[in-house]
Amino acid sequence: MNFEEHVAKAEFAASGIPVPEGRVVTTPAEAEAAARALGPVAVKAQAPAGKRGKAGAIALADSPAEAEAAARRILGMTLGAHKVERLLVEKRIAIARELYAAVLNDPASQGPLVLFSTLGGMDIEEAAARDPQSVRRHPVDIRAGFTAEDAEKMLGGLDLGRAQAPLAALLVRLYDFYRA
Repeated sequence: MNFEEHVAKAEFAASGIPVPEGRVVTTPAEAEAAARALGPVAVKAQAPAGKRGKAGAIALADSPAEAEAAARRILGMTLGAHKVERLLVEKRIAIARELYAAVLNDPASQGPLVLFSTLGGMDIEEAAARDPQSVRRHPVDIRAGFTAEDAEKMLGGLDLGRAQAPLAALLVRLYDFYRA
C-alpha cells in the first residue's frame, strides 16, 4: 500500500510511534496559519511519489510568510503522475543524525523484512548498492515474529550509543504496525 505521508504518520502516531506535530493544508493561507501555530516548519507536498525533496516539493520555513510562499510554489506541482493538492506543514525538529528504518514485503523470502541503516533515507537505494553492508536486513519468520532481542542483535555494532535500546523498541513497534 502507498499512503501519503500525513496518513501514514497519523497511523504511526495511533500505534505509539512518535511523529512531529503537523497539519494538512490545501491553501497558502492555511500553510501560513499552521506555521504561525507551530513555529519553524517543513512544508511537504502530499503525493504518493518518491524523491519529493529532490523535486523541490519539500521546503523549510522559518516564518509564517516563508511557509505561505513555499505553499504557493509547491501546490499545483506535478510529482510523477500526481498533482500536489495537499501539503503537510510539520513542526521542524532538530536532527542530530539521520537513520533509515523500514518493514516491507521481501520477495526473496516471501515474508516481512526489517531494514535499518545509519546512512539516512535520502538515496538509500543508491547508498545500499554502493555499500551493501551499510543496510542491515532481518528476514522475519512470521511464526516467530520480530522481538526486542532480534532488534538489538540487528543494531549491534552500529555505534548508536544510548539510542540503541530506544531504536530497537521502535523497530519492534514498526514491525507490530506492519503486522497489524
